[in-house]
Amino acid sequence: MHNLRSRLSSKTILSFLKRWYVYIVLLMIYVPLVFIVILSFSAPTARGNINPNFTTPTVINYLNLWENNEFLNALFNSLLLSVVVVPISLLLAIVTCFGMWQSKSYQKKMVDFSTKLTVVNPEAITGISLALLFSSTWVALGFNLGFFTVVLAHISFCTPYAILAIYPRMAKMNRNQLLASYDLGRSKMSTFFKITVPYLMPAILSGMAIVLAMSLDDYVITNLVNGSFQTLGTLIYSTRKGIKAWIITFGALVVIVTVLTILVIGIYKYTRMKKVNKKNSQFSRTKEEL
Repeated sequence: MHNLRSRLSSKTILSFLKRWYVYIVLLMIYVPLVFIVILSFSAPTARGNINPNFTTPTVINYLNLWENNEFLNALFNSLLLSVVVVPISLLLAIVTCFGMWQSKSYQKKMVDFSTKLTVVNPEAITGISLALLFSSTWVALGFNLGFFTVVLAHISFCTPYAILAIYPRMAKMNRNQLLASYDLGRSKMSTFFKITVPYLMPAILSGMAIVLAMSLDDYVITNLVNGSFQTLGTLIYSTRKGIKAWIITFGALVVIVTVLTILVIGIYKYTRMKKVNKKNSQFSRTKEEL
């Protein structure tokens, strides 16, 4: 009897997990984000830390956010860094993927292996190696660690992520498209920008999102090569005594903007698909009538 009950209970648990597993995982992901948004409307403490004892909702944190010079400077530095790093990383990744696509098998494997090795390598090791490199070259020439060294460091670890995002799309490209373009009189450069780049655009956008997130979020490598150059990542991790209200507020803004962007894109795709289906149905009816 006891064994029967244990079997029934185990079956019940397994059935429950099979049905609700996805929702449990989604709750684990999104509940903390919702909690951050809620806390962002809580009045800060006297030291400027977030107050976990939520009382009356207030927007004081959002008003104070744009008066925080430390945050604004770090935000400007991070955005400036992204403006430089993202295009260079994507350009290097696109050219590398195109070269891999046209290379021999062993060359593809060599570049692919080095790319994956860079991605799986611990950030601390990568940061230390870059710090030693800059100390023996850039600093030895009399220059200080700062914006330039951070840009080089971010390009070095962001480019492999962009390659991993773009190359699977590049590998599926039909060579006949390029040959047809050459036959029609297009140069290799014109074909690259007219055929290859538009075909890779979905993967390029994915790579851009990954590189942007990696650049904005990085702390370990940036902290080892930044000198006095402060980014959002280094500023956030430099807080030791309590979580500052501006951190939660900025995080809530990122969550809100991201969710709204996804919703807008989803609504746009849904309406576009609905229009396409409507046109197809009208075309089918017209064809049947004829």
